[in-house]
Amino acid sequence: MVEEAIHLYYTEASPGFETRFAFYTEDEVLAERDERLYEAGAASAMMVLASIEAAFRVDYLRRCYARYRDRLSRTLRTLYQDKGERVSLTDDLLEVWKDHGNLTARLVGDIRSAFGYRHWLAHGRYYVAKLGRQYDFASVYNLAREVEQALSSRRSTN
Repeated sequence: MVEEAIHLYYTEASPGFETRFAFYTEDEVLAERDERLYEAGAASAMMVLASIEAAFRVDYLRRCYARYRDRLSRTLRTLYQDKGERVSLTDDLLEVWKDHGNLTARLVGDIRSAFGYRHWLAHGRYYVAKLGRQYDFASVYNLAREVEQALSSRRSTN
């Protein structure tokens, strides 16, 4: 929906197009459109990454308060006794999930790398990010689907 609106805004069918882009070349219009598309995708990716983090944190607290008896929940409760709500997603929660849950080492690595992307976006992009791969909304969304599947399959076993 956002992409469609951006594409429309940068076409001659858009009201005010000729006035708005009177002194632009066609290449400049397309370059600005592509920049806006990238920014919209980055903002959407940030929201998806925030949702991934929220899913882990909500699951963490739910398991601690409900006092489930499975090994993952017990390990998370021990972590809660030590760190409470100030637990780190990448350093603490993902490690516990990798060791006692059903997250593979590859998926944990992908999540960590994606959060490197989030960190780079959130802190102004003033440095060259060494992420190991390119990220966009689609790649982050696909990662979120994998995480959701892993978390929901684990919930059904409690």
